[in-house]
Amino acid sequence: MSPSATITQVEALWFPLVKKFYQAYYPSGKPNKSEPLWVIKQGATILAAVRLKPFRDCQLLTGLVTHPEHRQQGHASCLLQALTSEFQRTPCFCLNQPELIPFYQKHDFVLVEEEHSLPDDIQGRLRRYRVKQPELVAMAYHPTTL
Repeated sequence: MSPSATITQVEALWFPLVKKFYQAYYPSGKPNKSEPLWVIKQGATILAAVRLKPFRDCQLLTGLVTHPEHRQQGHASCLLQALTSEFQRTPCFCLNQPELIPFYQKHDFVLVEEEHSLPDDIQGRLRRYRVKQPELVAMAYHPTTL
């Protein structure tokens, strides 16, 4: 990550810019003003973004996206590292394609083998999302050391 880039939780003022960022680079990742969002920005340019969708007893890491011109530079990893305390505070899950399993494993997410053990909110989303993306897998944040 560039020394001039910063990681920050999105303030209301920045929400329209984050919404445009998602529309341009991840249209299915529709941000919501009520959900916590984090970005890596360099000046007024958003390099990467991620959302944490809160539920009653857990949260869903979703919408992790990096600007195409800034991919493969470690921005997604930096965002996940910056959110470690959030993951530790409330059980955190993510739903992703199998090819992303190694990436998330590097950040202490483990594959959920027994999907019936997932919280109801996550199970429901997984079932709905699999209608269009049957290969989706569920992963849970589970650091090897706390």
